Amino acid sequence: MLELKNISVAYKDKKVLDDLSLTAKPGEIIGVVAPNGTGKTTLFNVIANFLKPGQGEVTFLEEHTYRSEKAELYIRRHLSTFPEQRDLFDELSGVDHLKLYANMWSGTTKHVQRVIDELEMGHYAKKKAGTYSLGMRQRLCFAMMAAADTEMMLMDEVMNGLDMSNVALISRKLLEMKKEQKLIFVASHLLANLDLYADRVLFLKDGDFVHEQDMHSEDDAYIKISLAREQYEELRTMYELPAGHLYIADHLLCIPLAGMKAEEQTMWIERLLPWKEQELTIGSLGTVEYYEKYYLDSK
Repeated sequence: MLELKNISVAYKDKKVLDDLSLTAKPGEIIGVVAPNGTGKTTLFNVIANFLKPGQGEVTFLEEHTYRSEKAELYIRRHLSTFPEQRDLFDELSGVDHLKLYANMWSGTTKHVQRVIDELEMGHYAKKKAGTYSLGMRQRLCFAMMAAADTEMMLMDEVMNGLDMSNVALISRKLLEMKKEQKLIFVASHLLANLDLYADRVLFLKDGDFVHEQDMHSEDDAYIKISLAREQYEELRTMYELPAGHLYIADHLLCIPLAGMKAEEQTMWIERLLPWKEQELTIGSLGTVEYYEKYYLDSK
């Protein structure tokens, strides 16, 4: 388990993290979403023990508080961070990189070939990294994390530069790692992809989490329809919209179904039918929609 209590980090007069708290457990994939420059990297650096917060406490596995030298050594052995492509050695092969990470963390290289097979790297793993394309280098970086095989992993932009087939491949591997009781944090700009494998997504704004999206919850079902601003204003003059409705980023009306009787649900669907040229769906809000709500809405 990982616990952050009242974490604050400031650079000069700017507070990047502000009294932030979080609890996470093994077997969980947690997405972290925020625009660039709003604290994701700082948060990951605090979790990885690369940065000491000005206030607050981090505890790993209930007993290792990020303060003692013994705890720091334990954290280094059980937590790995996603390598950047610029950190790869062009003269070393993919296999060399995987064995390096496997030896540094897991202490054995027996599982390296399995990682190569699972990530379909067999046709280039023995070639020098300097010959790799952007997508091949990114897949190698992810494979290095799999080779490290640590209990906790921090992955920043793991899907960067990958085509859809590679995104699907790595998404499947993430779900397998979750079954192995890994605790994985993923920061990504591929928002819709987070919906496929994350257990929850945290939205970071003004130094704290403004929303936690539980992917297993079915309590936030909405009738959703794309409406231009003038269409939305016209609808408001015709009907009193339900309490808790959302109009997101000047294009998406979301009418909550929670607590609404079946006949009311039918009534609202019928009221929206005049805009039948627009797509109407029923379901939960996804990561893309929450991102627009918290970061793109003018209000």
